[in-house]
Amino acid sequence: MHPHAREDLLEFLRHVDCEARADGDGALIVEVPDAVGEEQARLEVDLYLKAWQASHPDVEANLLEIPRSGVEGEDEASD
Repeated sequence: MHPHAREDLLEFLRHVDCEARADGDGALIVEVPDAVGEEQARLEVDLYLKAWQASHPDVEANLLEIPRSGVEGEDEASD
């Protein structure tokens, strides 16, 4: 994503009360403080991204699935 587009998306996300910051590899880290759980947060970010992309059709942006660290496999290790 072009740096100008990334800054525009960051500004848009912050305007809709998300906590957003650029990651070093071109990705954005986005949190929705008012969301009730991770599923609602993901749905909200997906909607915000689609709304932003509607006015930026020349920019490609995707929502990535980030695994929660330290959660996967914990139950198996406690056997």
